[in-house]
Amino acid sequence: MARKSEFYKGRRKKRNYALVPFAVALAVLSLIVVSFYGIQKYAVVTKDGVSVELPIMSDGSKDSTGFDGAKKTFAAVDTEIVFDPPDYSKVKPAKIKDVQPLRAIFVAAENITEEKLAEYAERLKTGNALVLEMKPRSGLLMFNSQSQAALGYGMSASPEVSEQIQTSINKLKENGTYLVAQISCCIDNAYASRSINVALKTPYGTNYTDDSGLWLDPYSLDVRNYAVELTRELYAMGFDEVVLADVVHPVIEKDEEKKDTPADPNGQPMPDFMYSVEMSTTPGPVNAVCGFAVYVSNQLKDRDGILSIYTNSSRSLVKADEETGQDATLLFKLFDRVYYPTDKAAYSYNVSDVQSSVLTGDVSNRFVPVVINNLPPDKENVSWVLIDKEIKKDE
Repeated sequence: MARKSEFYKGRRKKRNYALVPFAVALAVLSLIVVSFYGIQKYAVVTKDGVSVELPIMSDGSKDSTGFDGAKKTFAAVDTEIVFDPPDYSKVKPAKIKDVQPLRAIFVAAENITEEKLAEYAERLKTGNALVLEMKPRSGLLMFNSQSQAALGYGMSASPEVSEQIQTSINKLKENGTYLVAQISCCIDNAYASRSINVALKTPYGTNYTDDSGLWLDPYSLDVRNYAVELTRELYAMGFDEVVLADVVHPVIEKDEEKKDTPADPNGQPMPDFMYSVEMSTTPGPVNAVCGFAVYVSNQLKDRDGILSIYTNSSRSLVKADEETGQDATLLFKLFDRVYYPTDKAAYSYNVSDVQSSVLTGDVSNRFVPVVINNLPPDKENVSWVLIDKEIKKDE
């Protein structure tokens, strides 16, 4: 009688051995594909055909056949591509327009109303123009722009406000008033806060801001094209001239005692700013600001109106300012006028500084001092912009 087992013998699972050759075949196929694409960069094409030269099989030398048929062996040389920064001193001068004397009163954005504009126009006894701040540093426009950025981020004035301002502009033009529109280009609270793609960043990735406001990245094509689009629209509204303000790079004043320069995890100093585009050269203020100026000038070379720009640095009147990025010598090549904040005492010295940079036209017409309350002496200047400022008792 058969003895019964006290334990249950489990059922053996059937092994699918057919999968083994399939897996091996798949691995071999993957190896072939990877090898095929991986060794393509080692392919050498000559007149005699195609060969593969792997680094492991090379002694570091190269054979080459000369015109006489003799073979020559050259040692391998490590190469590195180096991009030199742009040399803006070689920029060719643009076609500068023949500008007439400009004697203007500055009208801040909050004062661009029918009543205020009429009041300013009445004051133009020795002047001939008004400079209207059509885009202040707040970034909120004083007209109904149809540019993509203005529409997309809600920065245009309402059609009703824009129509009222247009009516005032038309009246001023009928009375023979020369009109200049001023726009802030690189300081824009609205655009920088509403679009992460155009704001100038700190090393920590936050939007850079200072007492002037939020800053835009001068390298950004969106920022540059925005200035171009607004300028074209302002010409279409009837402005005779557009002046670009705040085309400048911010300057960080570092405390040498604190030495608070940020460092990366490896202890290396981090740059002061992060830009929105990748560049083949080391970014910096001069490349950013001068590049902005060259781009906008080229885009508007077919303009009918006058195109001007501000410089804020006294150093830039003599040479490129490595901190602000401005260079008056370049700006006079590209723009019809250059505006400069100064005072009546320093104006004559400023003219002496820029005289050599003005290659065409009259320096007294192309260099415009922007002064507060007190005008430079008439015998020393032809053009000026006057800004009214209430002087407090403690000033």
